[in-house]
Amino acid sequence: MSNKYLARGDAPFDEALWEALDKTMMETAKRELVGRRLLPVEGPRGLGLKAVPLRDVETESGWVVSEMLPVPLIRKTFTLGMRDLAGFEGKGTMPDLGPVAQAAYDCAQLEDSLMFHGGEGIPGLLTAEGVGAMTLGGWEETGAAAGDIIEAVSRLDGAGFHGPYALALAPRRYNLLFRLYPRGNQSELDHVQRIATEGVFKAPILEDGGVLLAPGQQLASIILGQDMSVGFIGPDGEGNLEFSVSESLTLRILQPKSVCALNG
Repeated sequence: MSNKYLARGDAPFDEALWEALDKTMMETAKRELVGRRLLPVEGPRGLGLKAVPLRDVETESGWVVSEMLPVPLIRKTFTLGMRDLAGFEGKGTMPDLGPVAQAAYDCAQLEDSLMFHGGEGIPGLLTAEGVGAMTLGGWEETGAAAGDIIEAVSRLDGAGFHGPYALALAPRRYNLLFRLYPRGNQSELDHVQRIATEGVFKAPILEDGGVLLAPGQQLASIILGQDMSVGFIGPDGEGNLEFSVSESLTLRILQPKSVCALNG
């Protein structure tokens, strides 16, 4: 890690432990993050990135200015016992890395919430002005899910976005796709994957519904300041060392009509 603001050089242990911490964080994040599977990622551009300029607009005063998209910092802290860390260095006994996994999980949840629902000054995939929307049926009958997805594809097609497409669904909706059609061995998931060829993903951050979109950096992307990283804080005064998992990023949607929100 080259980011001096993570203060990793101040930690009283060697690189082997950092490798274990990084591996746990990355495995957890990769397992949980869904927005990054749907959208292209730009960067990282550095911790100092606080805002991303949007298109220039002319004000009533005649000035041409750029609106700015905030780049929020996401940060969670955790502690590990000094004796456990010393045991790893001296005896090779791996400490309990559950705390770093939990911190990474919490950051991933906040990131995906930002991607789908947005936040202060940041439109999400489901909330941005101009995003298409349709209401899903109940999906009680086999085949109903594919019918709804085909309708959503038709709406994006009609808006000028002809695919390919990526799909994210709330767990309840996603799990229904494992049903088999009455004839043959094809599941609804097999069918839907032939429609959304850029991937069909389970999005635990969603309670119901989902989102279908046409991926492309010219349409929407995730812009990273600092990618998710483990940093060192210092002793907590209670026999532990304190760490952080942090990242900074934002969602830039340039073509809202390339997204169709699927309301449950």
